[in-house]
Amino acid sequence: MTAGGPASGEPASKVHTVLCIQPVAEEGGSDQALLRLVAQLGRAGWQVHVALPEPSPMTERFARAGAQLHVVPMRRVSTSHGLAGWALYALNWPLSVARLWLLCRRCHAELVHTNSLHSWYGWAVARLAGLPHVWHAREIVTQSGVALGLERALCRRFATVVLAASQAIADQLPGAPLQVVYEEVDPAEYFPQRAGRARRRLGLDDRAPLVGYVGRVDTWKGVEVLLEAKCHLDELRPGTALVVAGAAVKGKEAFAADLQARAAQVGARWAGPLPGPEAADLIADLDVLAYPSTGPEPWGLALVEAMACGVPVVATDAGGPREMLAGSSPSTGRLVPPGDAARLADAICELLPRTTDAESRKRRSPLRRGALAPYPELFARALSGRGTQGRAAG
Repeated sequence: MTAGGPASGEPASKVHTVLCIQPVAEEGGSDQALLRLVAQLGRAGWQVHVALPEPSPMTERFARAGAQLHVVPMRRVSTSHGLAGWALYALNWPLSVARLWLLCRRCHAELVHTNSLHSWYGWAVARLAGLPHVWHAREIVTQSGVALGLERALCRRFATVVLAASQAIADQLPGAPLQVVYEEVDPAEYFPQRAGRARRRLGLDDRAPLVGYVGRVDTWKGVEVLLEAKCHLDELRPGTALVVAGAAVKGKEAFAADLQARAAQVGARWAGPLPGPEAADLIADLDVLAYPSTGPEPWGLALVEAMACGVPVVATDAGGPREMLAGSSPSTGRLVPPGDAARLADAICELLPRTTDAESRKRRSPLRRGALAPYPELFARALSGRGTQGRAAG
């Protein structure tokens, strides 16, 4: 049955078409979440077109999920822009909107989906085309009060529904037509039995306790705090290994290179960017996943991925992780203050097992079993004009 059946009051044979606007072409959390969204819509019978600013490193995976990709030049919103950068953004914005509108017409889209709060094109495209607009808010805005004020106004005025990836995100958008939708992972992708491959591939001791960070390398992700915590770990639990895996966010390559040099100094393994399946293998092979963000994490998909593999987590006590761990048992994870390397090391040690081996990791049980977000239903309701209200368990 397609999403356009009972939910929209249309015949079950109706095939709906959506244009998803993705402001980046990377392998970060929003890209991974969009891939899962696309796959769900595809299985429900939707035709999905995705507009990106450049070719995606995940092109084959999107194609397998049934999406058609289109490269449409789009400049990014960034607080690092100087006046010249903002001027170029303003000059190019109408042209990008026009190109996206033409794409919308060519693919006969019935719905526009914007996959980031910081993408300011979709609302205008939907407005020009007279279509419903689903705006996916995946960020907590701390960098600019001006940007947050503008995004609040746009969401209130030009969104059929705003899907917020956590309540912490929703709280910053009062008055918008909000729906909290927690992002979960497919248990067919993340499960304990993936353990036993990544350590061998990376040359890591299978018997050593292993702590890791797997995610994008950015200035607010707190990787430097984790590297500092490694020194405390060496005293508290000698022999504990640390691995950092992930690609640098565009424009932060020099910062990542400095962190890589510091990792070598403290004896941590810098694995760099890993393909999706290899990253999943590494997460399953960890004994603790650390996510010590120095700013509030909007949700923290890597934490969900770890818990689905039975791996306990340590994260900063703010934003999405606070919601994620609310009511969980102490063995599931710990929340620590931002920037406190000593407290981070203490929390990691509390969660490390006394003994470890590949087989014991494979026998772990998932620590979180969330249901996948019901995107076909939510999109069908937006298409029917009823919108959404409240919270969708994801």
